[in-house]
Amino acid sequence: MNKYINFFYYQFIKKNVLMLKKLGKNVDDRKFIFFILVVTVLSIIVSLYLNMTLKSTVILVALYVGAALSLPSMMYEQKIETLENNIPQALYIMILSLESGRSLNEALEEVVKSNIKEVSDIFRKVIYLIEHQKISFEEAITVVSTLYGSRVLMMLARIMIENRKYGGDLSDSLRILAKTLEDFKSYKRQLLSVTASGLAVGFIILCGVIPAVAGLLGAYLLTISNMLDGITPIPPVKPEDILQGLETVQMGTAIIGALFSIPIFGLKVKRMFLTSAITMTIGILAYYTILKIAPGFFT
Repeated sequence: MNKYINFFYYQFIKKNVLMLKKLGKNVDDRKFIFFILVVTVLSIIVSLYLNMTLKSTVILVALYVGAALSLPSMMYEQKIETLENNIPQALYIMILSLESGRSLNEALEEVVKSNIKEVSDIFRKVIYLIEHQKISFEEAITVVSTLYGSRVLMMLARIMIENRKYGGDLSDSLRILAKTLEDFKSYKRQLLSVTASGLAVGFIILCGVIPAVAGLLGAYLLTISNMLDGITPIPPVKPEDILQGLETVQMGTAIIGALFSIPIFGLKVKRMFLTSAITMTIGILAYYTILKIAPGFFT
């Protein structure tokens, strides 16, 4: 039993705390656990306010807690993405420095002086390890690239290490890498643009319009049921029926969010949790808001 508890603690608490510390956040295990507890309590309060069924409450809490547990890694992925997007700019600065006759260490210092977001901090750490910890350039760049876990940074480190080991024109290699990264970034942006424009329409319809229409229909049936209560043999609309509609909207929008995240982010469970939580929230708000406002129009 302790084995599973330790595994759960490491995967969902310890790893997230380490991610947050890499992001420069002053967070320890207790603070993160408290954050998760707050999210859990708030989710339960929301479900009680909306008078949700037990099934809806469990789904709501699970998605919100899952999204909260996914936030640190997604924030770190965003940091790495920013780093990799800015590496070409740093490479061109290094190329100019190398072609002007400066050494590799001096080229790194030029990047640090340029204050390129995320990249300058990494090269600053490399220089610090070389000057203050008295380790070689190869060891310093390997330690830093491994610490961040960026494939692009590891590739850059390998190119510089191999160049120092076997010789050759480093500026040409860096220029090829910079051009390759820029082309990849351009293709990725074009693909996301085409994908996002197509998904946006479906997102609005499935997560906004349809739940709102369901809420409007529920409000209409409630109003008619109250007006004709005891007059016709038509069975009245019960609160349980409205909650069943809310549960259907919740499940549908959560599944849609998970499916929408795949073409944008790939098959990443953490992204699916966050996207599902967002789409579910929008669907519930649309349904519940229209359900409360619309009866005034019918009466």
